Amino acid sequence: MDQLKLKRLFGRLKGMREVVSIQSYTSKGIGDDYNKIVEEIGTLVDEDLNSFKLTGNYSYKSAGGDYLCQSQTIQEKLLQFIAYLEYGYHLSENIIEIGSIYNSIHDEELKARCSDILSAPGNFDRVINQSTQVLEDRIRKKSQCDRNLVGANLVNKAISADPTKTIILVSNHAEEQEGISHICRGLMIGFRNPSHHHLSDQFTREEALKFCAFVDNILQIIDKSKVVNK
Repeated sequence: MDQLKLKRLFGRLKGMREVVSIQSYTSKGIGDDYNKIVEEIGTLVDEDLNSFKLTGNYSYKSAGGDYLCQSQTIQEKLLQFIAYLEYGYHLSENIIEIGSIYNSIHDEELKARCSDILSAPGNFDRVINQSTQVLEDRIRKKSQCDRNLVGANLVNKAISADPTKTIILVSNHAEEQEGISHICRGLMIGFRNPSHHHLSDQFTREEALKFCAFVDNILQIIDKSKVVNK
């Protein structure tokens, strides 16, 4: 198999993805080019990839006489095909990193909540939403705080920066206790709150996975902590 040619065709697909993502309609030629690339890659890898091709009347004649098609129509096939090639033929430079980071996550609840989202083609702000919910729920269960306490208010009560006032004691060293308290507050204010109230397309799969792995570290610290001042 000509790996270099395969990577070049994959690069064209990723470029095509950027083109169709910024406009509602695109020329029929983009759809035709996409189908040709699917055929070329199918020949290269000796696999029937016709299920990824655009079929039927995917274009129409506009009032100006041009043949157009909806970008969403192309995206539905294009994103699936790119993901298939990334995982099936290891074409993404980040796949190895993704696998190693994912395998480092130990918390089963966190994995159960985020695994399917991480394998989706987009909308990775949902990973931020779910992982911070898992963190919030873990803090609440550990501290047995009232359900009405949420976000930073929950952290202030459950993981106080002052070891003499905290419910969850993560360290006997005052500075370490203060540091984890500030980290948890920051996660709630900087990530939990925005992801609960607004949709965002700013996160890539890699960024979401790294965030998930960081939350996993915090969950381990909380699991190992002591409950005091109840």
